[in-house]
Formats: sequence, structure tokens, C-alpha cells
Amino acid sequence: MNRTSIKNKLILSFLALLLIVIVVVGVTNRITNDFLTALAISAALALAAGIIFGGIFSRSIVTRLNNLSTIAREISHGDLSKEIPILSRDEIRDLEEVFAKMVNDLRDIISEIKRVSSQIDETGGNLSNLIDKVLTNSQEIDNSALAIAKGSEKQTLIVQKTSVIIDKGLEQMDDAARQSAQTVSKAKDALAKTETGEANARETMGYLEDVLKQMADNAEPIYRLSNKVEKIKMVMSVLDEVSQKTDLLSLNASIEATRAGEMGKGFALVANEIRTMAENSRHSSQEIRRIVDDIFEDNKAAIEALRKSEGYINKGRGIIHGIVGTFGEMLSGVKEISGDVKEVENLTRKQVKEMRGLLNQVQELSRLAQENFVSAQKTTIGTKNQKEEIKEIVNAMKSLNALSEKMMETQRRFRLRGA
Repeated sequence: MNRTSIKNKLILSFLALLLIVIVVVGVTNRITNDFLTALAISAALALAAGIIFGGIFSRSIVTRLNNLSTIAREISHGDLSKEIPILSRDEIRDLEEVFAKMVNDLRDIISEIKRVSSQIDETGGNLSNLIDKVLTNSQEIDNSALAIAKGSEKQTLIVQKTSVIIDKGLEQMDDAARQSAQTVSKAKDALAKTETGEANARETMGYLEDVLKQMADNAEPIYRLSNKVEKIKMVMSVLDEVSQKTDLLSLNASIEATRAGEMGKGFALVANEIRTMAENSRHSSQEIRRIVDDIFEDNKAAIEALRKSEGYINKGRGIIHGIVGTFGEMLSGVKEISGDVKEVENLTRKQVKEMRGLLNQVQELSRLAQENFVSAQKTTIGTKNQKEEIKEIVNAMKSLNALSEKMMETQRRFRLRGA
């Protein structure tokens, strides 16, 4: 669009005024033949024309500037609904166009603020619901970890009691071995033996063989510790399910954080951390389940086996005392009995060695149970730390919601077109 600048308008007005003066001077000079009179009349006409042109020109500029000033005042009061008319064809048109662009930009900014505030409110609601679910699952994990810690502590006590019982059994077996050695020594000094002594000796050997066989049978459950994992798995499956739920929730949180863009980066890191902790918790619970199951079943089998062995050893001890009473009458079978008793002594010492190996295994189980107890406590502490971090996120969300509310309040101060 063609336009004339204010500068050009002033120049054209001056030239027009100059032309009027020249024409008036020429006409007046011809009529009056008096140059001074013509000059005076021309000056008066030029002054009048200058006042008229100046008034019209200044009023046009002032009117347009007043219109812009009025619109600017309404904008300062929050009214963005007015359109700025662009009617000028000079430099003021640039000012009108700048004002119009500024108003349109302000409208876009206010609309964007409104949209962002709505998104913040919606995202805040979703994050709040998600955090409530995470807190609930964290509480379940905390409760399960406490239960595991109590169970591990109880198993540690059971293993310690089992160690004491095995120690006592070892002492009794050592006594039996020493008594067998004493029996061999006394058998060498025996001079005679009767049918009663021989029968007692055979009965003694039978009982001792039963003792050895029973002790061997009772030792088998101890070596089958790794095959008994059925009952506690049902209990530990709860922890696996909780870990899976936590992992799923953290994955959903990561998706929501990705949708949130830059504002969700911090929460995405927290969600990844939660997923890592859920994975570690699942692995730990599986390991705990296996160890606790072994402790329960194997300790029970070991206690039962030790009690049976103790009964048979007591019977063998009574029979051996009977043999000692009749050794004086057992001459012909002294060497045979001595050899049998020596074999019993060797087997007893071998059994003592095996029982000591069992004791070492039980002590190892005690150490593992203690480690499980410590791991469960660390899980509880980690859950508490996670709760604290989630509380910090909640506080950050509250601050974000407050900022969103302030943005909405600021947006409400402005009135847009169609509002």
C-alpha cells in the first residue's frame, strides 16, 4: 500500500504554502501595483493557511495517538479483546502495526499460559494418583521386609539352638568312642567268657550296627538340604508379586514422565530408581525364600535325626556296660569282640567327623540367615528413603500446582476475544 510519510507531508504543505504566497503576491501586485501591500496581504494569507494546515495536520496525528493511548490503557487493565484499527498511511501506521502485533502476541501468550496451566493441573492429578499407588506398594514392601527380618531372626535362633544340640551330640559320640577304646583295653585282659557273655556281645554288636545304620540314615536329610524348597515359595511369591507390581508402576511412571517432557525428567529418574529397587527386591526375596526354606526343613530333619541317634546311643551305652560286666567270662571271643569294638570306635570317630562337617554347614546357614536379616533391614531402610524421596516429589508437585494457580490467576486478569 502506498503511503506518505509525515516528513513528506510537511514538505508538501510548506511548498503549497510557498506557492500560495507567490501566487498571492503576484496577483496582489498586479492589482494594486504596490509590492509592500501585496507582500502584507500574502503574509496574512500565508499565516492563515499555515494555521489551518497545521491545525488539520496536528489534529490528525493527535487523534490517532490518542486512539493508541486509549487502547494501551485498556490493555494495561487486562482487556485484550479490542482490535487496533490500522488506518494511517504514514509513520504512525508502523506504530499501529506494532501495537496490533503486540496485542496478538499477548493473546497467544495468555492462551498458551492457560493451556500449560491446564496441562500442569492434569499432570499433577495423574502424578498424585500414581504417587499414592507407589506409596501403598512401598508400605506393602516395607511390611513384607519386616516380616522377612523377623523370620530371619527366628531362623537364626533356631540354627543356634541346633548348633548347641549338635555340639552335645558330638560330646556324647566322643564319650562313646572313648568308652569303645576302654572296652577294647578291657577285652584284652579278659580271661574267659560264657554263653551269656557271648550272647550279650552279639546283642551289643547288633545294637551298635543298628546305631550306625540309623545314624547313617539320619545323616541323609542333612545332605538333602538343597532339595526342599516347596513351602516357603508360596510365602515369598507375595514379595515377587509386589516387586512385579512396583516394576509395572515404575514403568507407567516413566511413560507419564516422558509425556510430561522436560518437567517429567526428574520424576523419570525417580521412576527408574524405583524400578531398579523393585528388581533388586525381587532377586533378594527369591534368594531369601530358598535359604529360609532350607533352614526350616533341614533343621527339623536334623533335630529329629539327632534325637533318634541319641536314643540308640543310650541303648548301646547300656549294652556296652553289660558287656563290661561279663567280659571276665568271655575268653574265647575276646579278639573277635575287640576287633568289632575297634571297628565301632573307628566308625564312631568317622561319624564324629561327619557330624562336625554338619555343624560347619549349620553354622554357615546361621551366617546366611544373619545376612538375610541384615538385607531385610537394608530393604526396610531403602523403603523409608524411597518414601522420603516421594514426599519431596509431592512437595515439588505442590509448588508446581501453586505456580500453576498463580499463572491461572494472572491469565484471568486478561479478557480475550470471544471470552
